[in-house]
Amino acid sequence: MKKVSAIVYIAIIAVSVPLYLLMLNNLSSIPILTVNFIIGIYLLVKGSDYFVEGAASIAAHKKISQHTIGLTLVALATSLPEFAVSTIASASNHPVTAWGNAVGSNIANIGLVLGVAAILMPLSLSKYVKRDALILLGVTALLITIALFTHEVAWWAGIIFIVIYIIYMMEIRRRKESMESIPAEHSILWSWIYTIFGAIGIVWGAEVVVKSAINIAIVAHIPEIIIAATAIAIGTSLPELATSVAAALKKKYGIAVGNVIGSNIFNTLIVLGGASLFNPIKISFHDITFNSIFLGVFTLTVALMCLKKRISRFEGLLLIIIYAIFSIMLIYSF
Repeated sequence: MKKVSAIVYIAIIAVSVPLYLLMLNNLSSIPILTVNFIIGIYLLVKGSDYFVEGAASIAAHKKISQHTIGLTLVALATSLPEFAVSTIASASNHPVTAWGNAVGSNIANIGLVLGVAAILMPLSLSKYVKRDALILLGVTALLITIALFTHEVAWWAGIIFIVIYIIYMMEIRRRKESMESIPAEHSILWSWIYTIFGAIGIVWGAEVVVKSAINIAIVAHIPEIIIAATAIAIGTSLPELATSVAAALKKKYGIAVGNVIGSNIFNTLIVLGGASLFNPIKISFHDITFNSIFLGVFTLTVALMCLKKRISRFEGLLLIIIYAIFSIMLIYSF
């Protein structure tokens, strides 16, 4: 029965493509925009459910901890929108968009994604989380230092970031992790089918939701700054949000937390590092200081939280409150 449901889900992905193209030709039609929005939400939610199931099953087959799967496979898939947006923005000579997308996503991942996941289900932490949270703190400090002193992320910084990420991936491969014997839920073939099509649903669903939500807001005459601070900013973090929430509800805490830490490391080292190779990412002093302060606060906060055995509901609420403060200050800073 579950496989039939998966086949129906894949069919809806296929059907959503012509509906999306129809929407692009009818951006003022509320009914068409609404239908696309609903389909996008379905793909996002269902895709995250299948993706978490598949990733956890692959981890069981390969005898790899869920935390490591979250750091690598899950983080890579959920960071695809940020990678695409920042790379295209840099290549098109829009450095502020490249910077704001990556840094804003990192802030949203901690404040919103991890906050919501922790409120829904207190997140138990494995012993490996502490080490990776400290690595995240280190690469974030490096990014902030380079940006504050040079007012840009130049090509040489991008190369340093990419080399650090390669070394980090090699270090992960060498880890000898002990893990509980957890039976795989699916065959290795179906595990990969769930994972691949789950990732497609997450990324594509996020695109459909963001595009339809923005145009619904425009048709409804909602101010552009509100759209930018909500639909666009949160939209790029929808894959991480959907995946971490689904993982938390399934009590797969390693994936929920590893996804956030891994995504932020990927965004810093690969998204910004890769984008800087096309064009230097030059940022104004105002943008650097404002974003760096909150990025530093969020990263330090989550690193301190990861020194314990779990992230409580109260701590999740604290993260959301800080994120709300950031969003309000972002709006009023313009």
